[in-house]
Amino acid sequence: MKRIILIALLIIPITFIANSQIKFGIKAGVTSTSLKADDIFTVSDQTTFDELVVKSVNSSIGFQGGIFTRITILKLYIQPELLFTSSSGEVEVTSLLNGAKVESAISEQTFRQIDFPIMVGYKFGPARFQLGPVGTIMLSSDPSLDGFMNMDYKEEYNGATWGYQVGAGLDILKKLTIDLKYEGSFSKLGSGIQLGDQDFDFDSRNSKIILTLGWMF
Repeated sequence: MKRIILIALLIIPITFIANSQIKFGIKAGVTSTSLKADDIFTVSDQTTFDELVVKSVNSSIGFQGGIFTRITILKLYIQPELLFTSSSGEVEVTSLLNGAKVESAISEQTFRQIDFPIMVGYKFGPARFQLGPVGTIMLSSDPSLDGFMNMDYKEEYNGATWGYQVGAGLDILKKLTIDLKYEGSFSKLGSGIQLGDQDFDFDSRNSKIILTLGWMF
């Protein structure tokens, strides 16, 4: 009995590999990124303002490109990807004194990051449906708001986050790939705001619409 189980355990992965199809590819496209932020902070030790309001305002267009591997078994496939993404987001920062606006400015952050989604999909002829987790490593984030209320303003972001992607795709002539995906967040992107010598917890999350073209070898 033990020998039968052992033989079965050996045969299953061999059969799995023999019936699988492995392809490699490159892909590139555009992203539409939205930052989700809406917080009000109470500021102490200030005479010119007593509250700080931070909220997201506009979506922005970015770039994404990289490589992928697709392992197909019958109509199911697993597709790990390694992608470089450059995106940006805008938040409006407003200072208040007794409920009245004192100063308002737009902070634009540019993000450069490495994304590694692992998509699991099902094929319907040339069409595909897919979903899976995505990990992100932040390479850099560049602020564009200086001297707000004559103070140093800084948004702090986490170095690594987790999210999810869901979408659909199309394979043309088994070579050209078209994918449209939505990406959401499991963990927060923003970890805090520093204004002068005060720190505030800041829970901002981003979402993306991603459109890419790829080529499989």
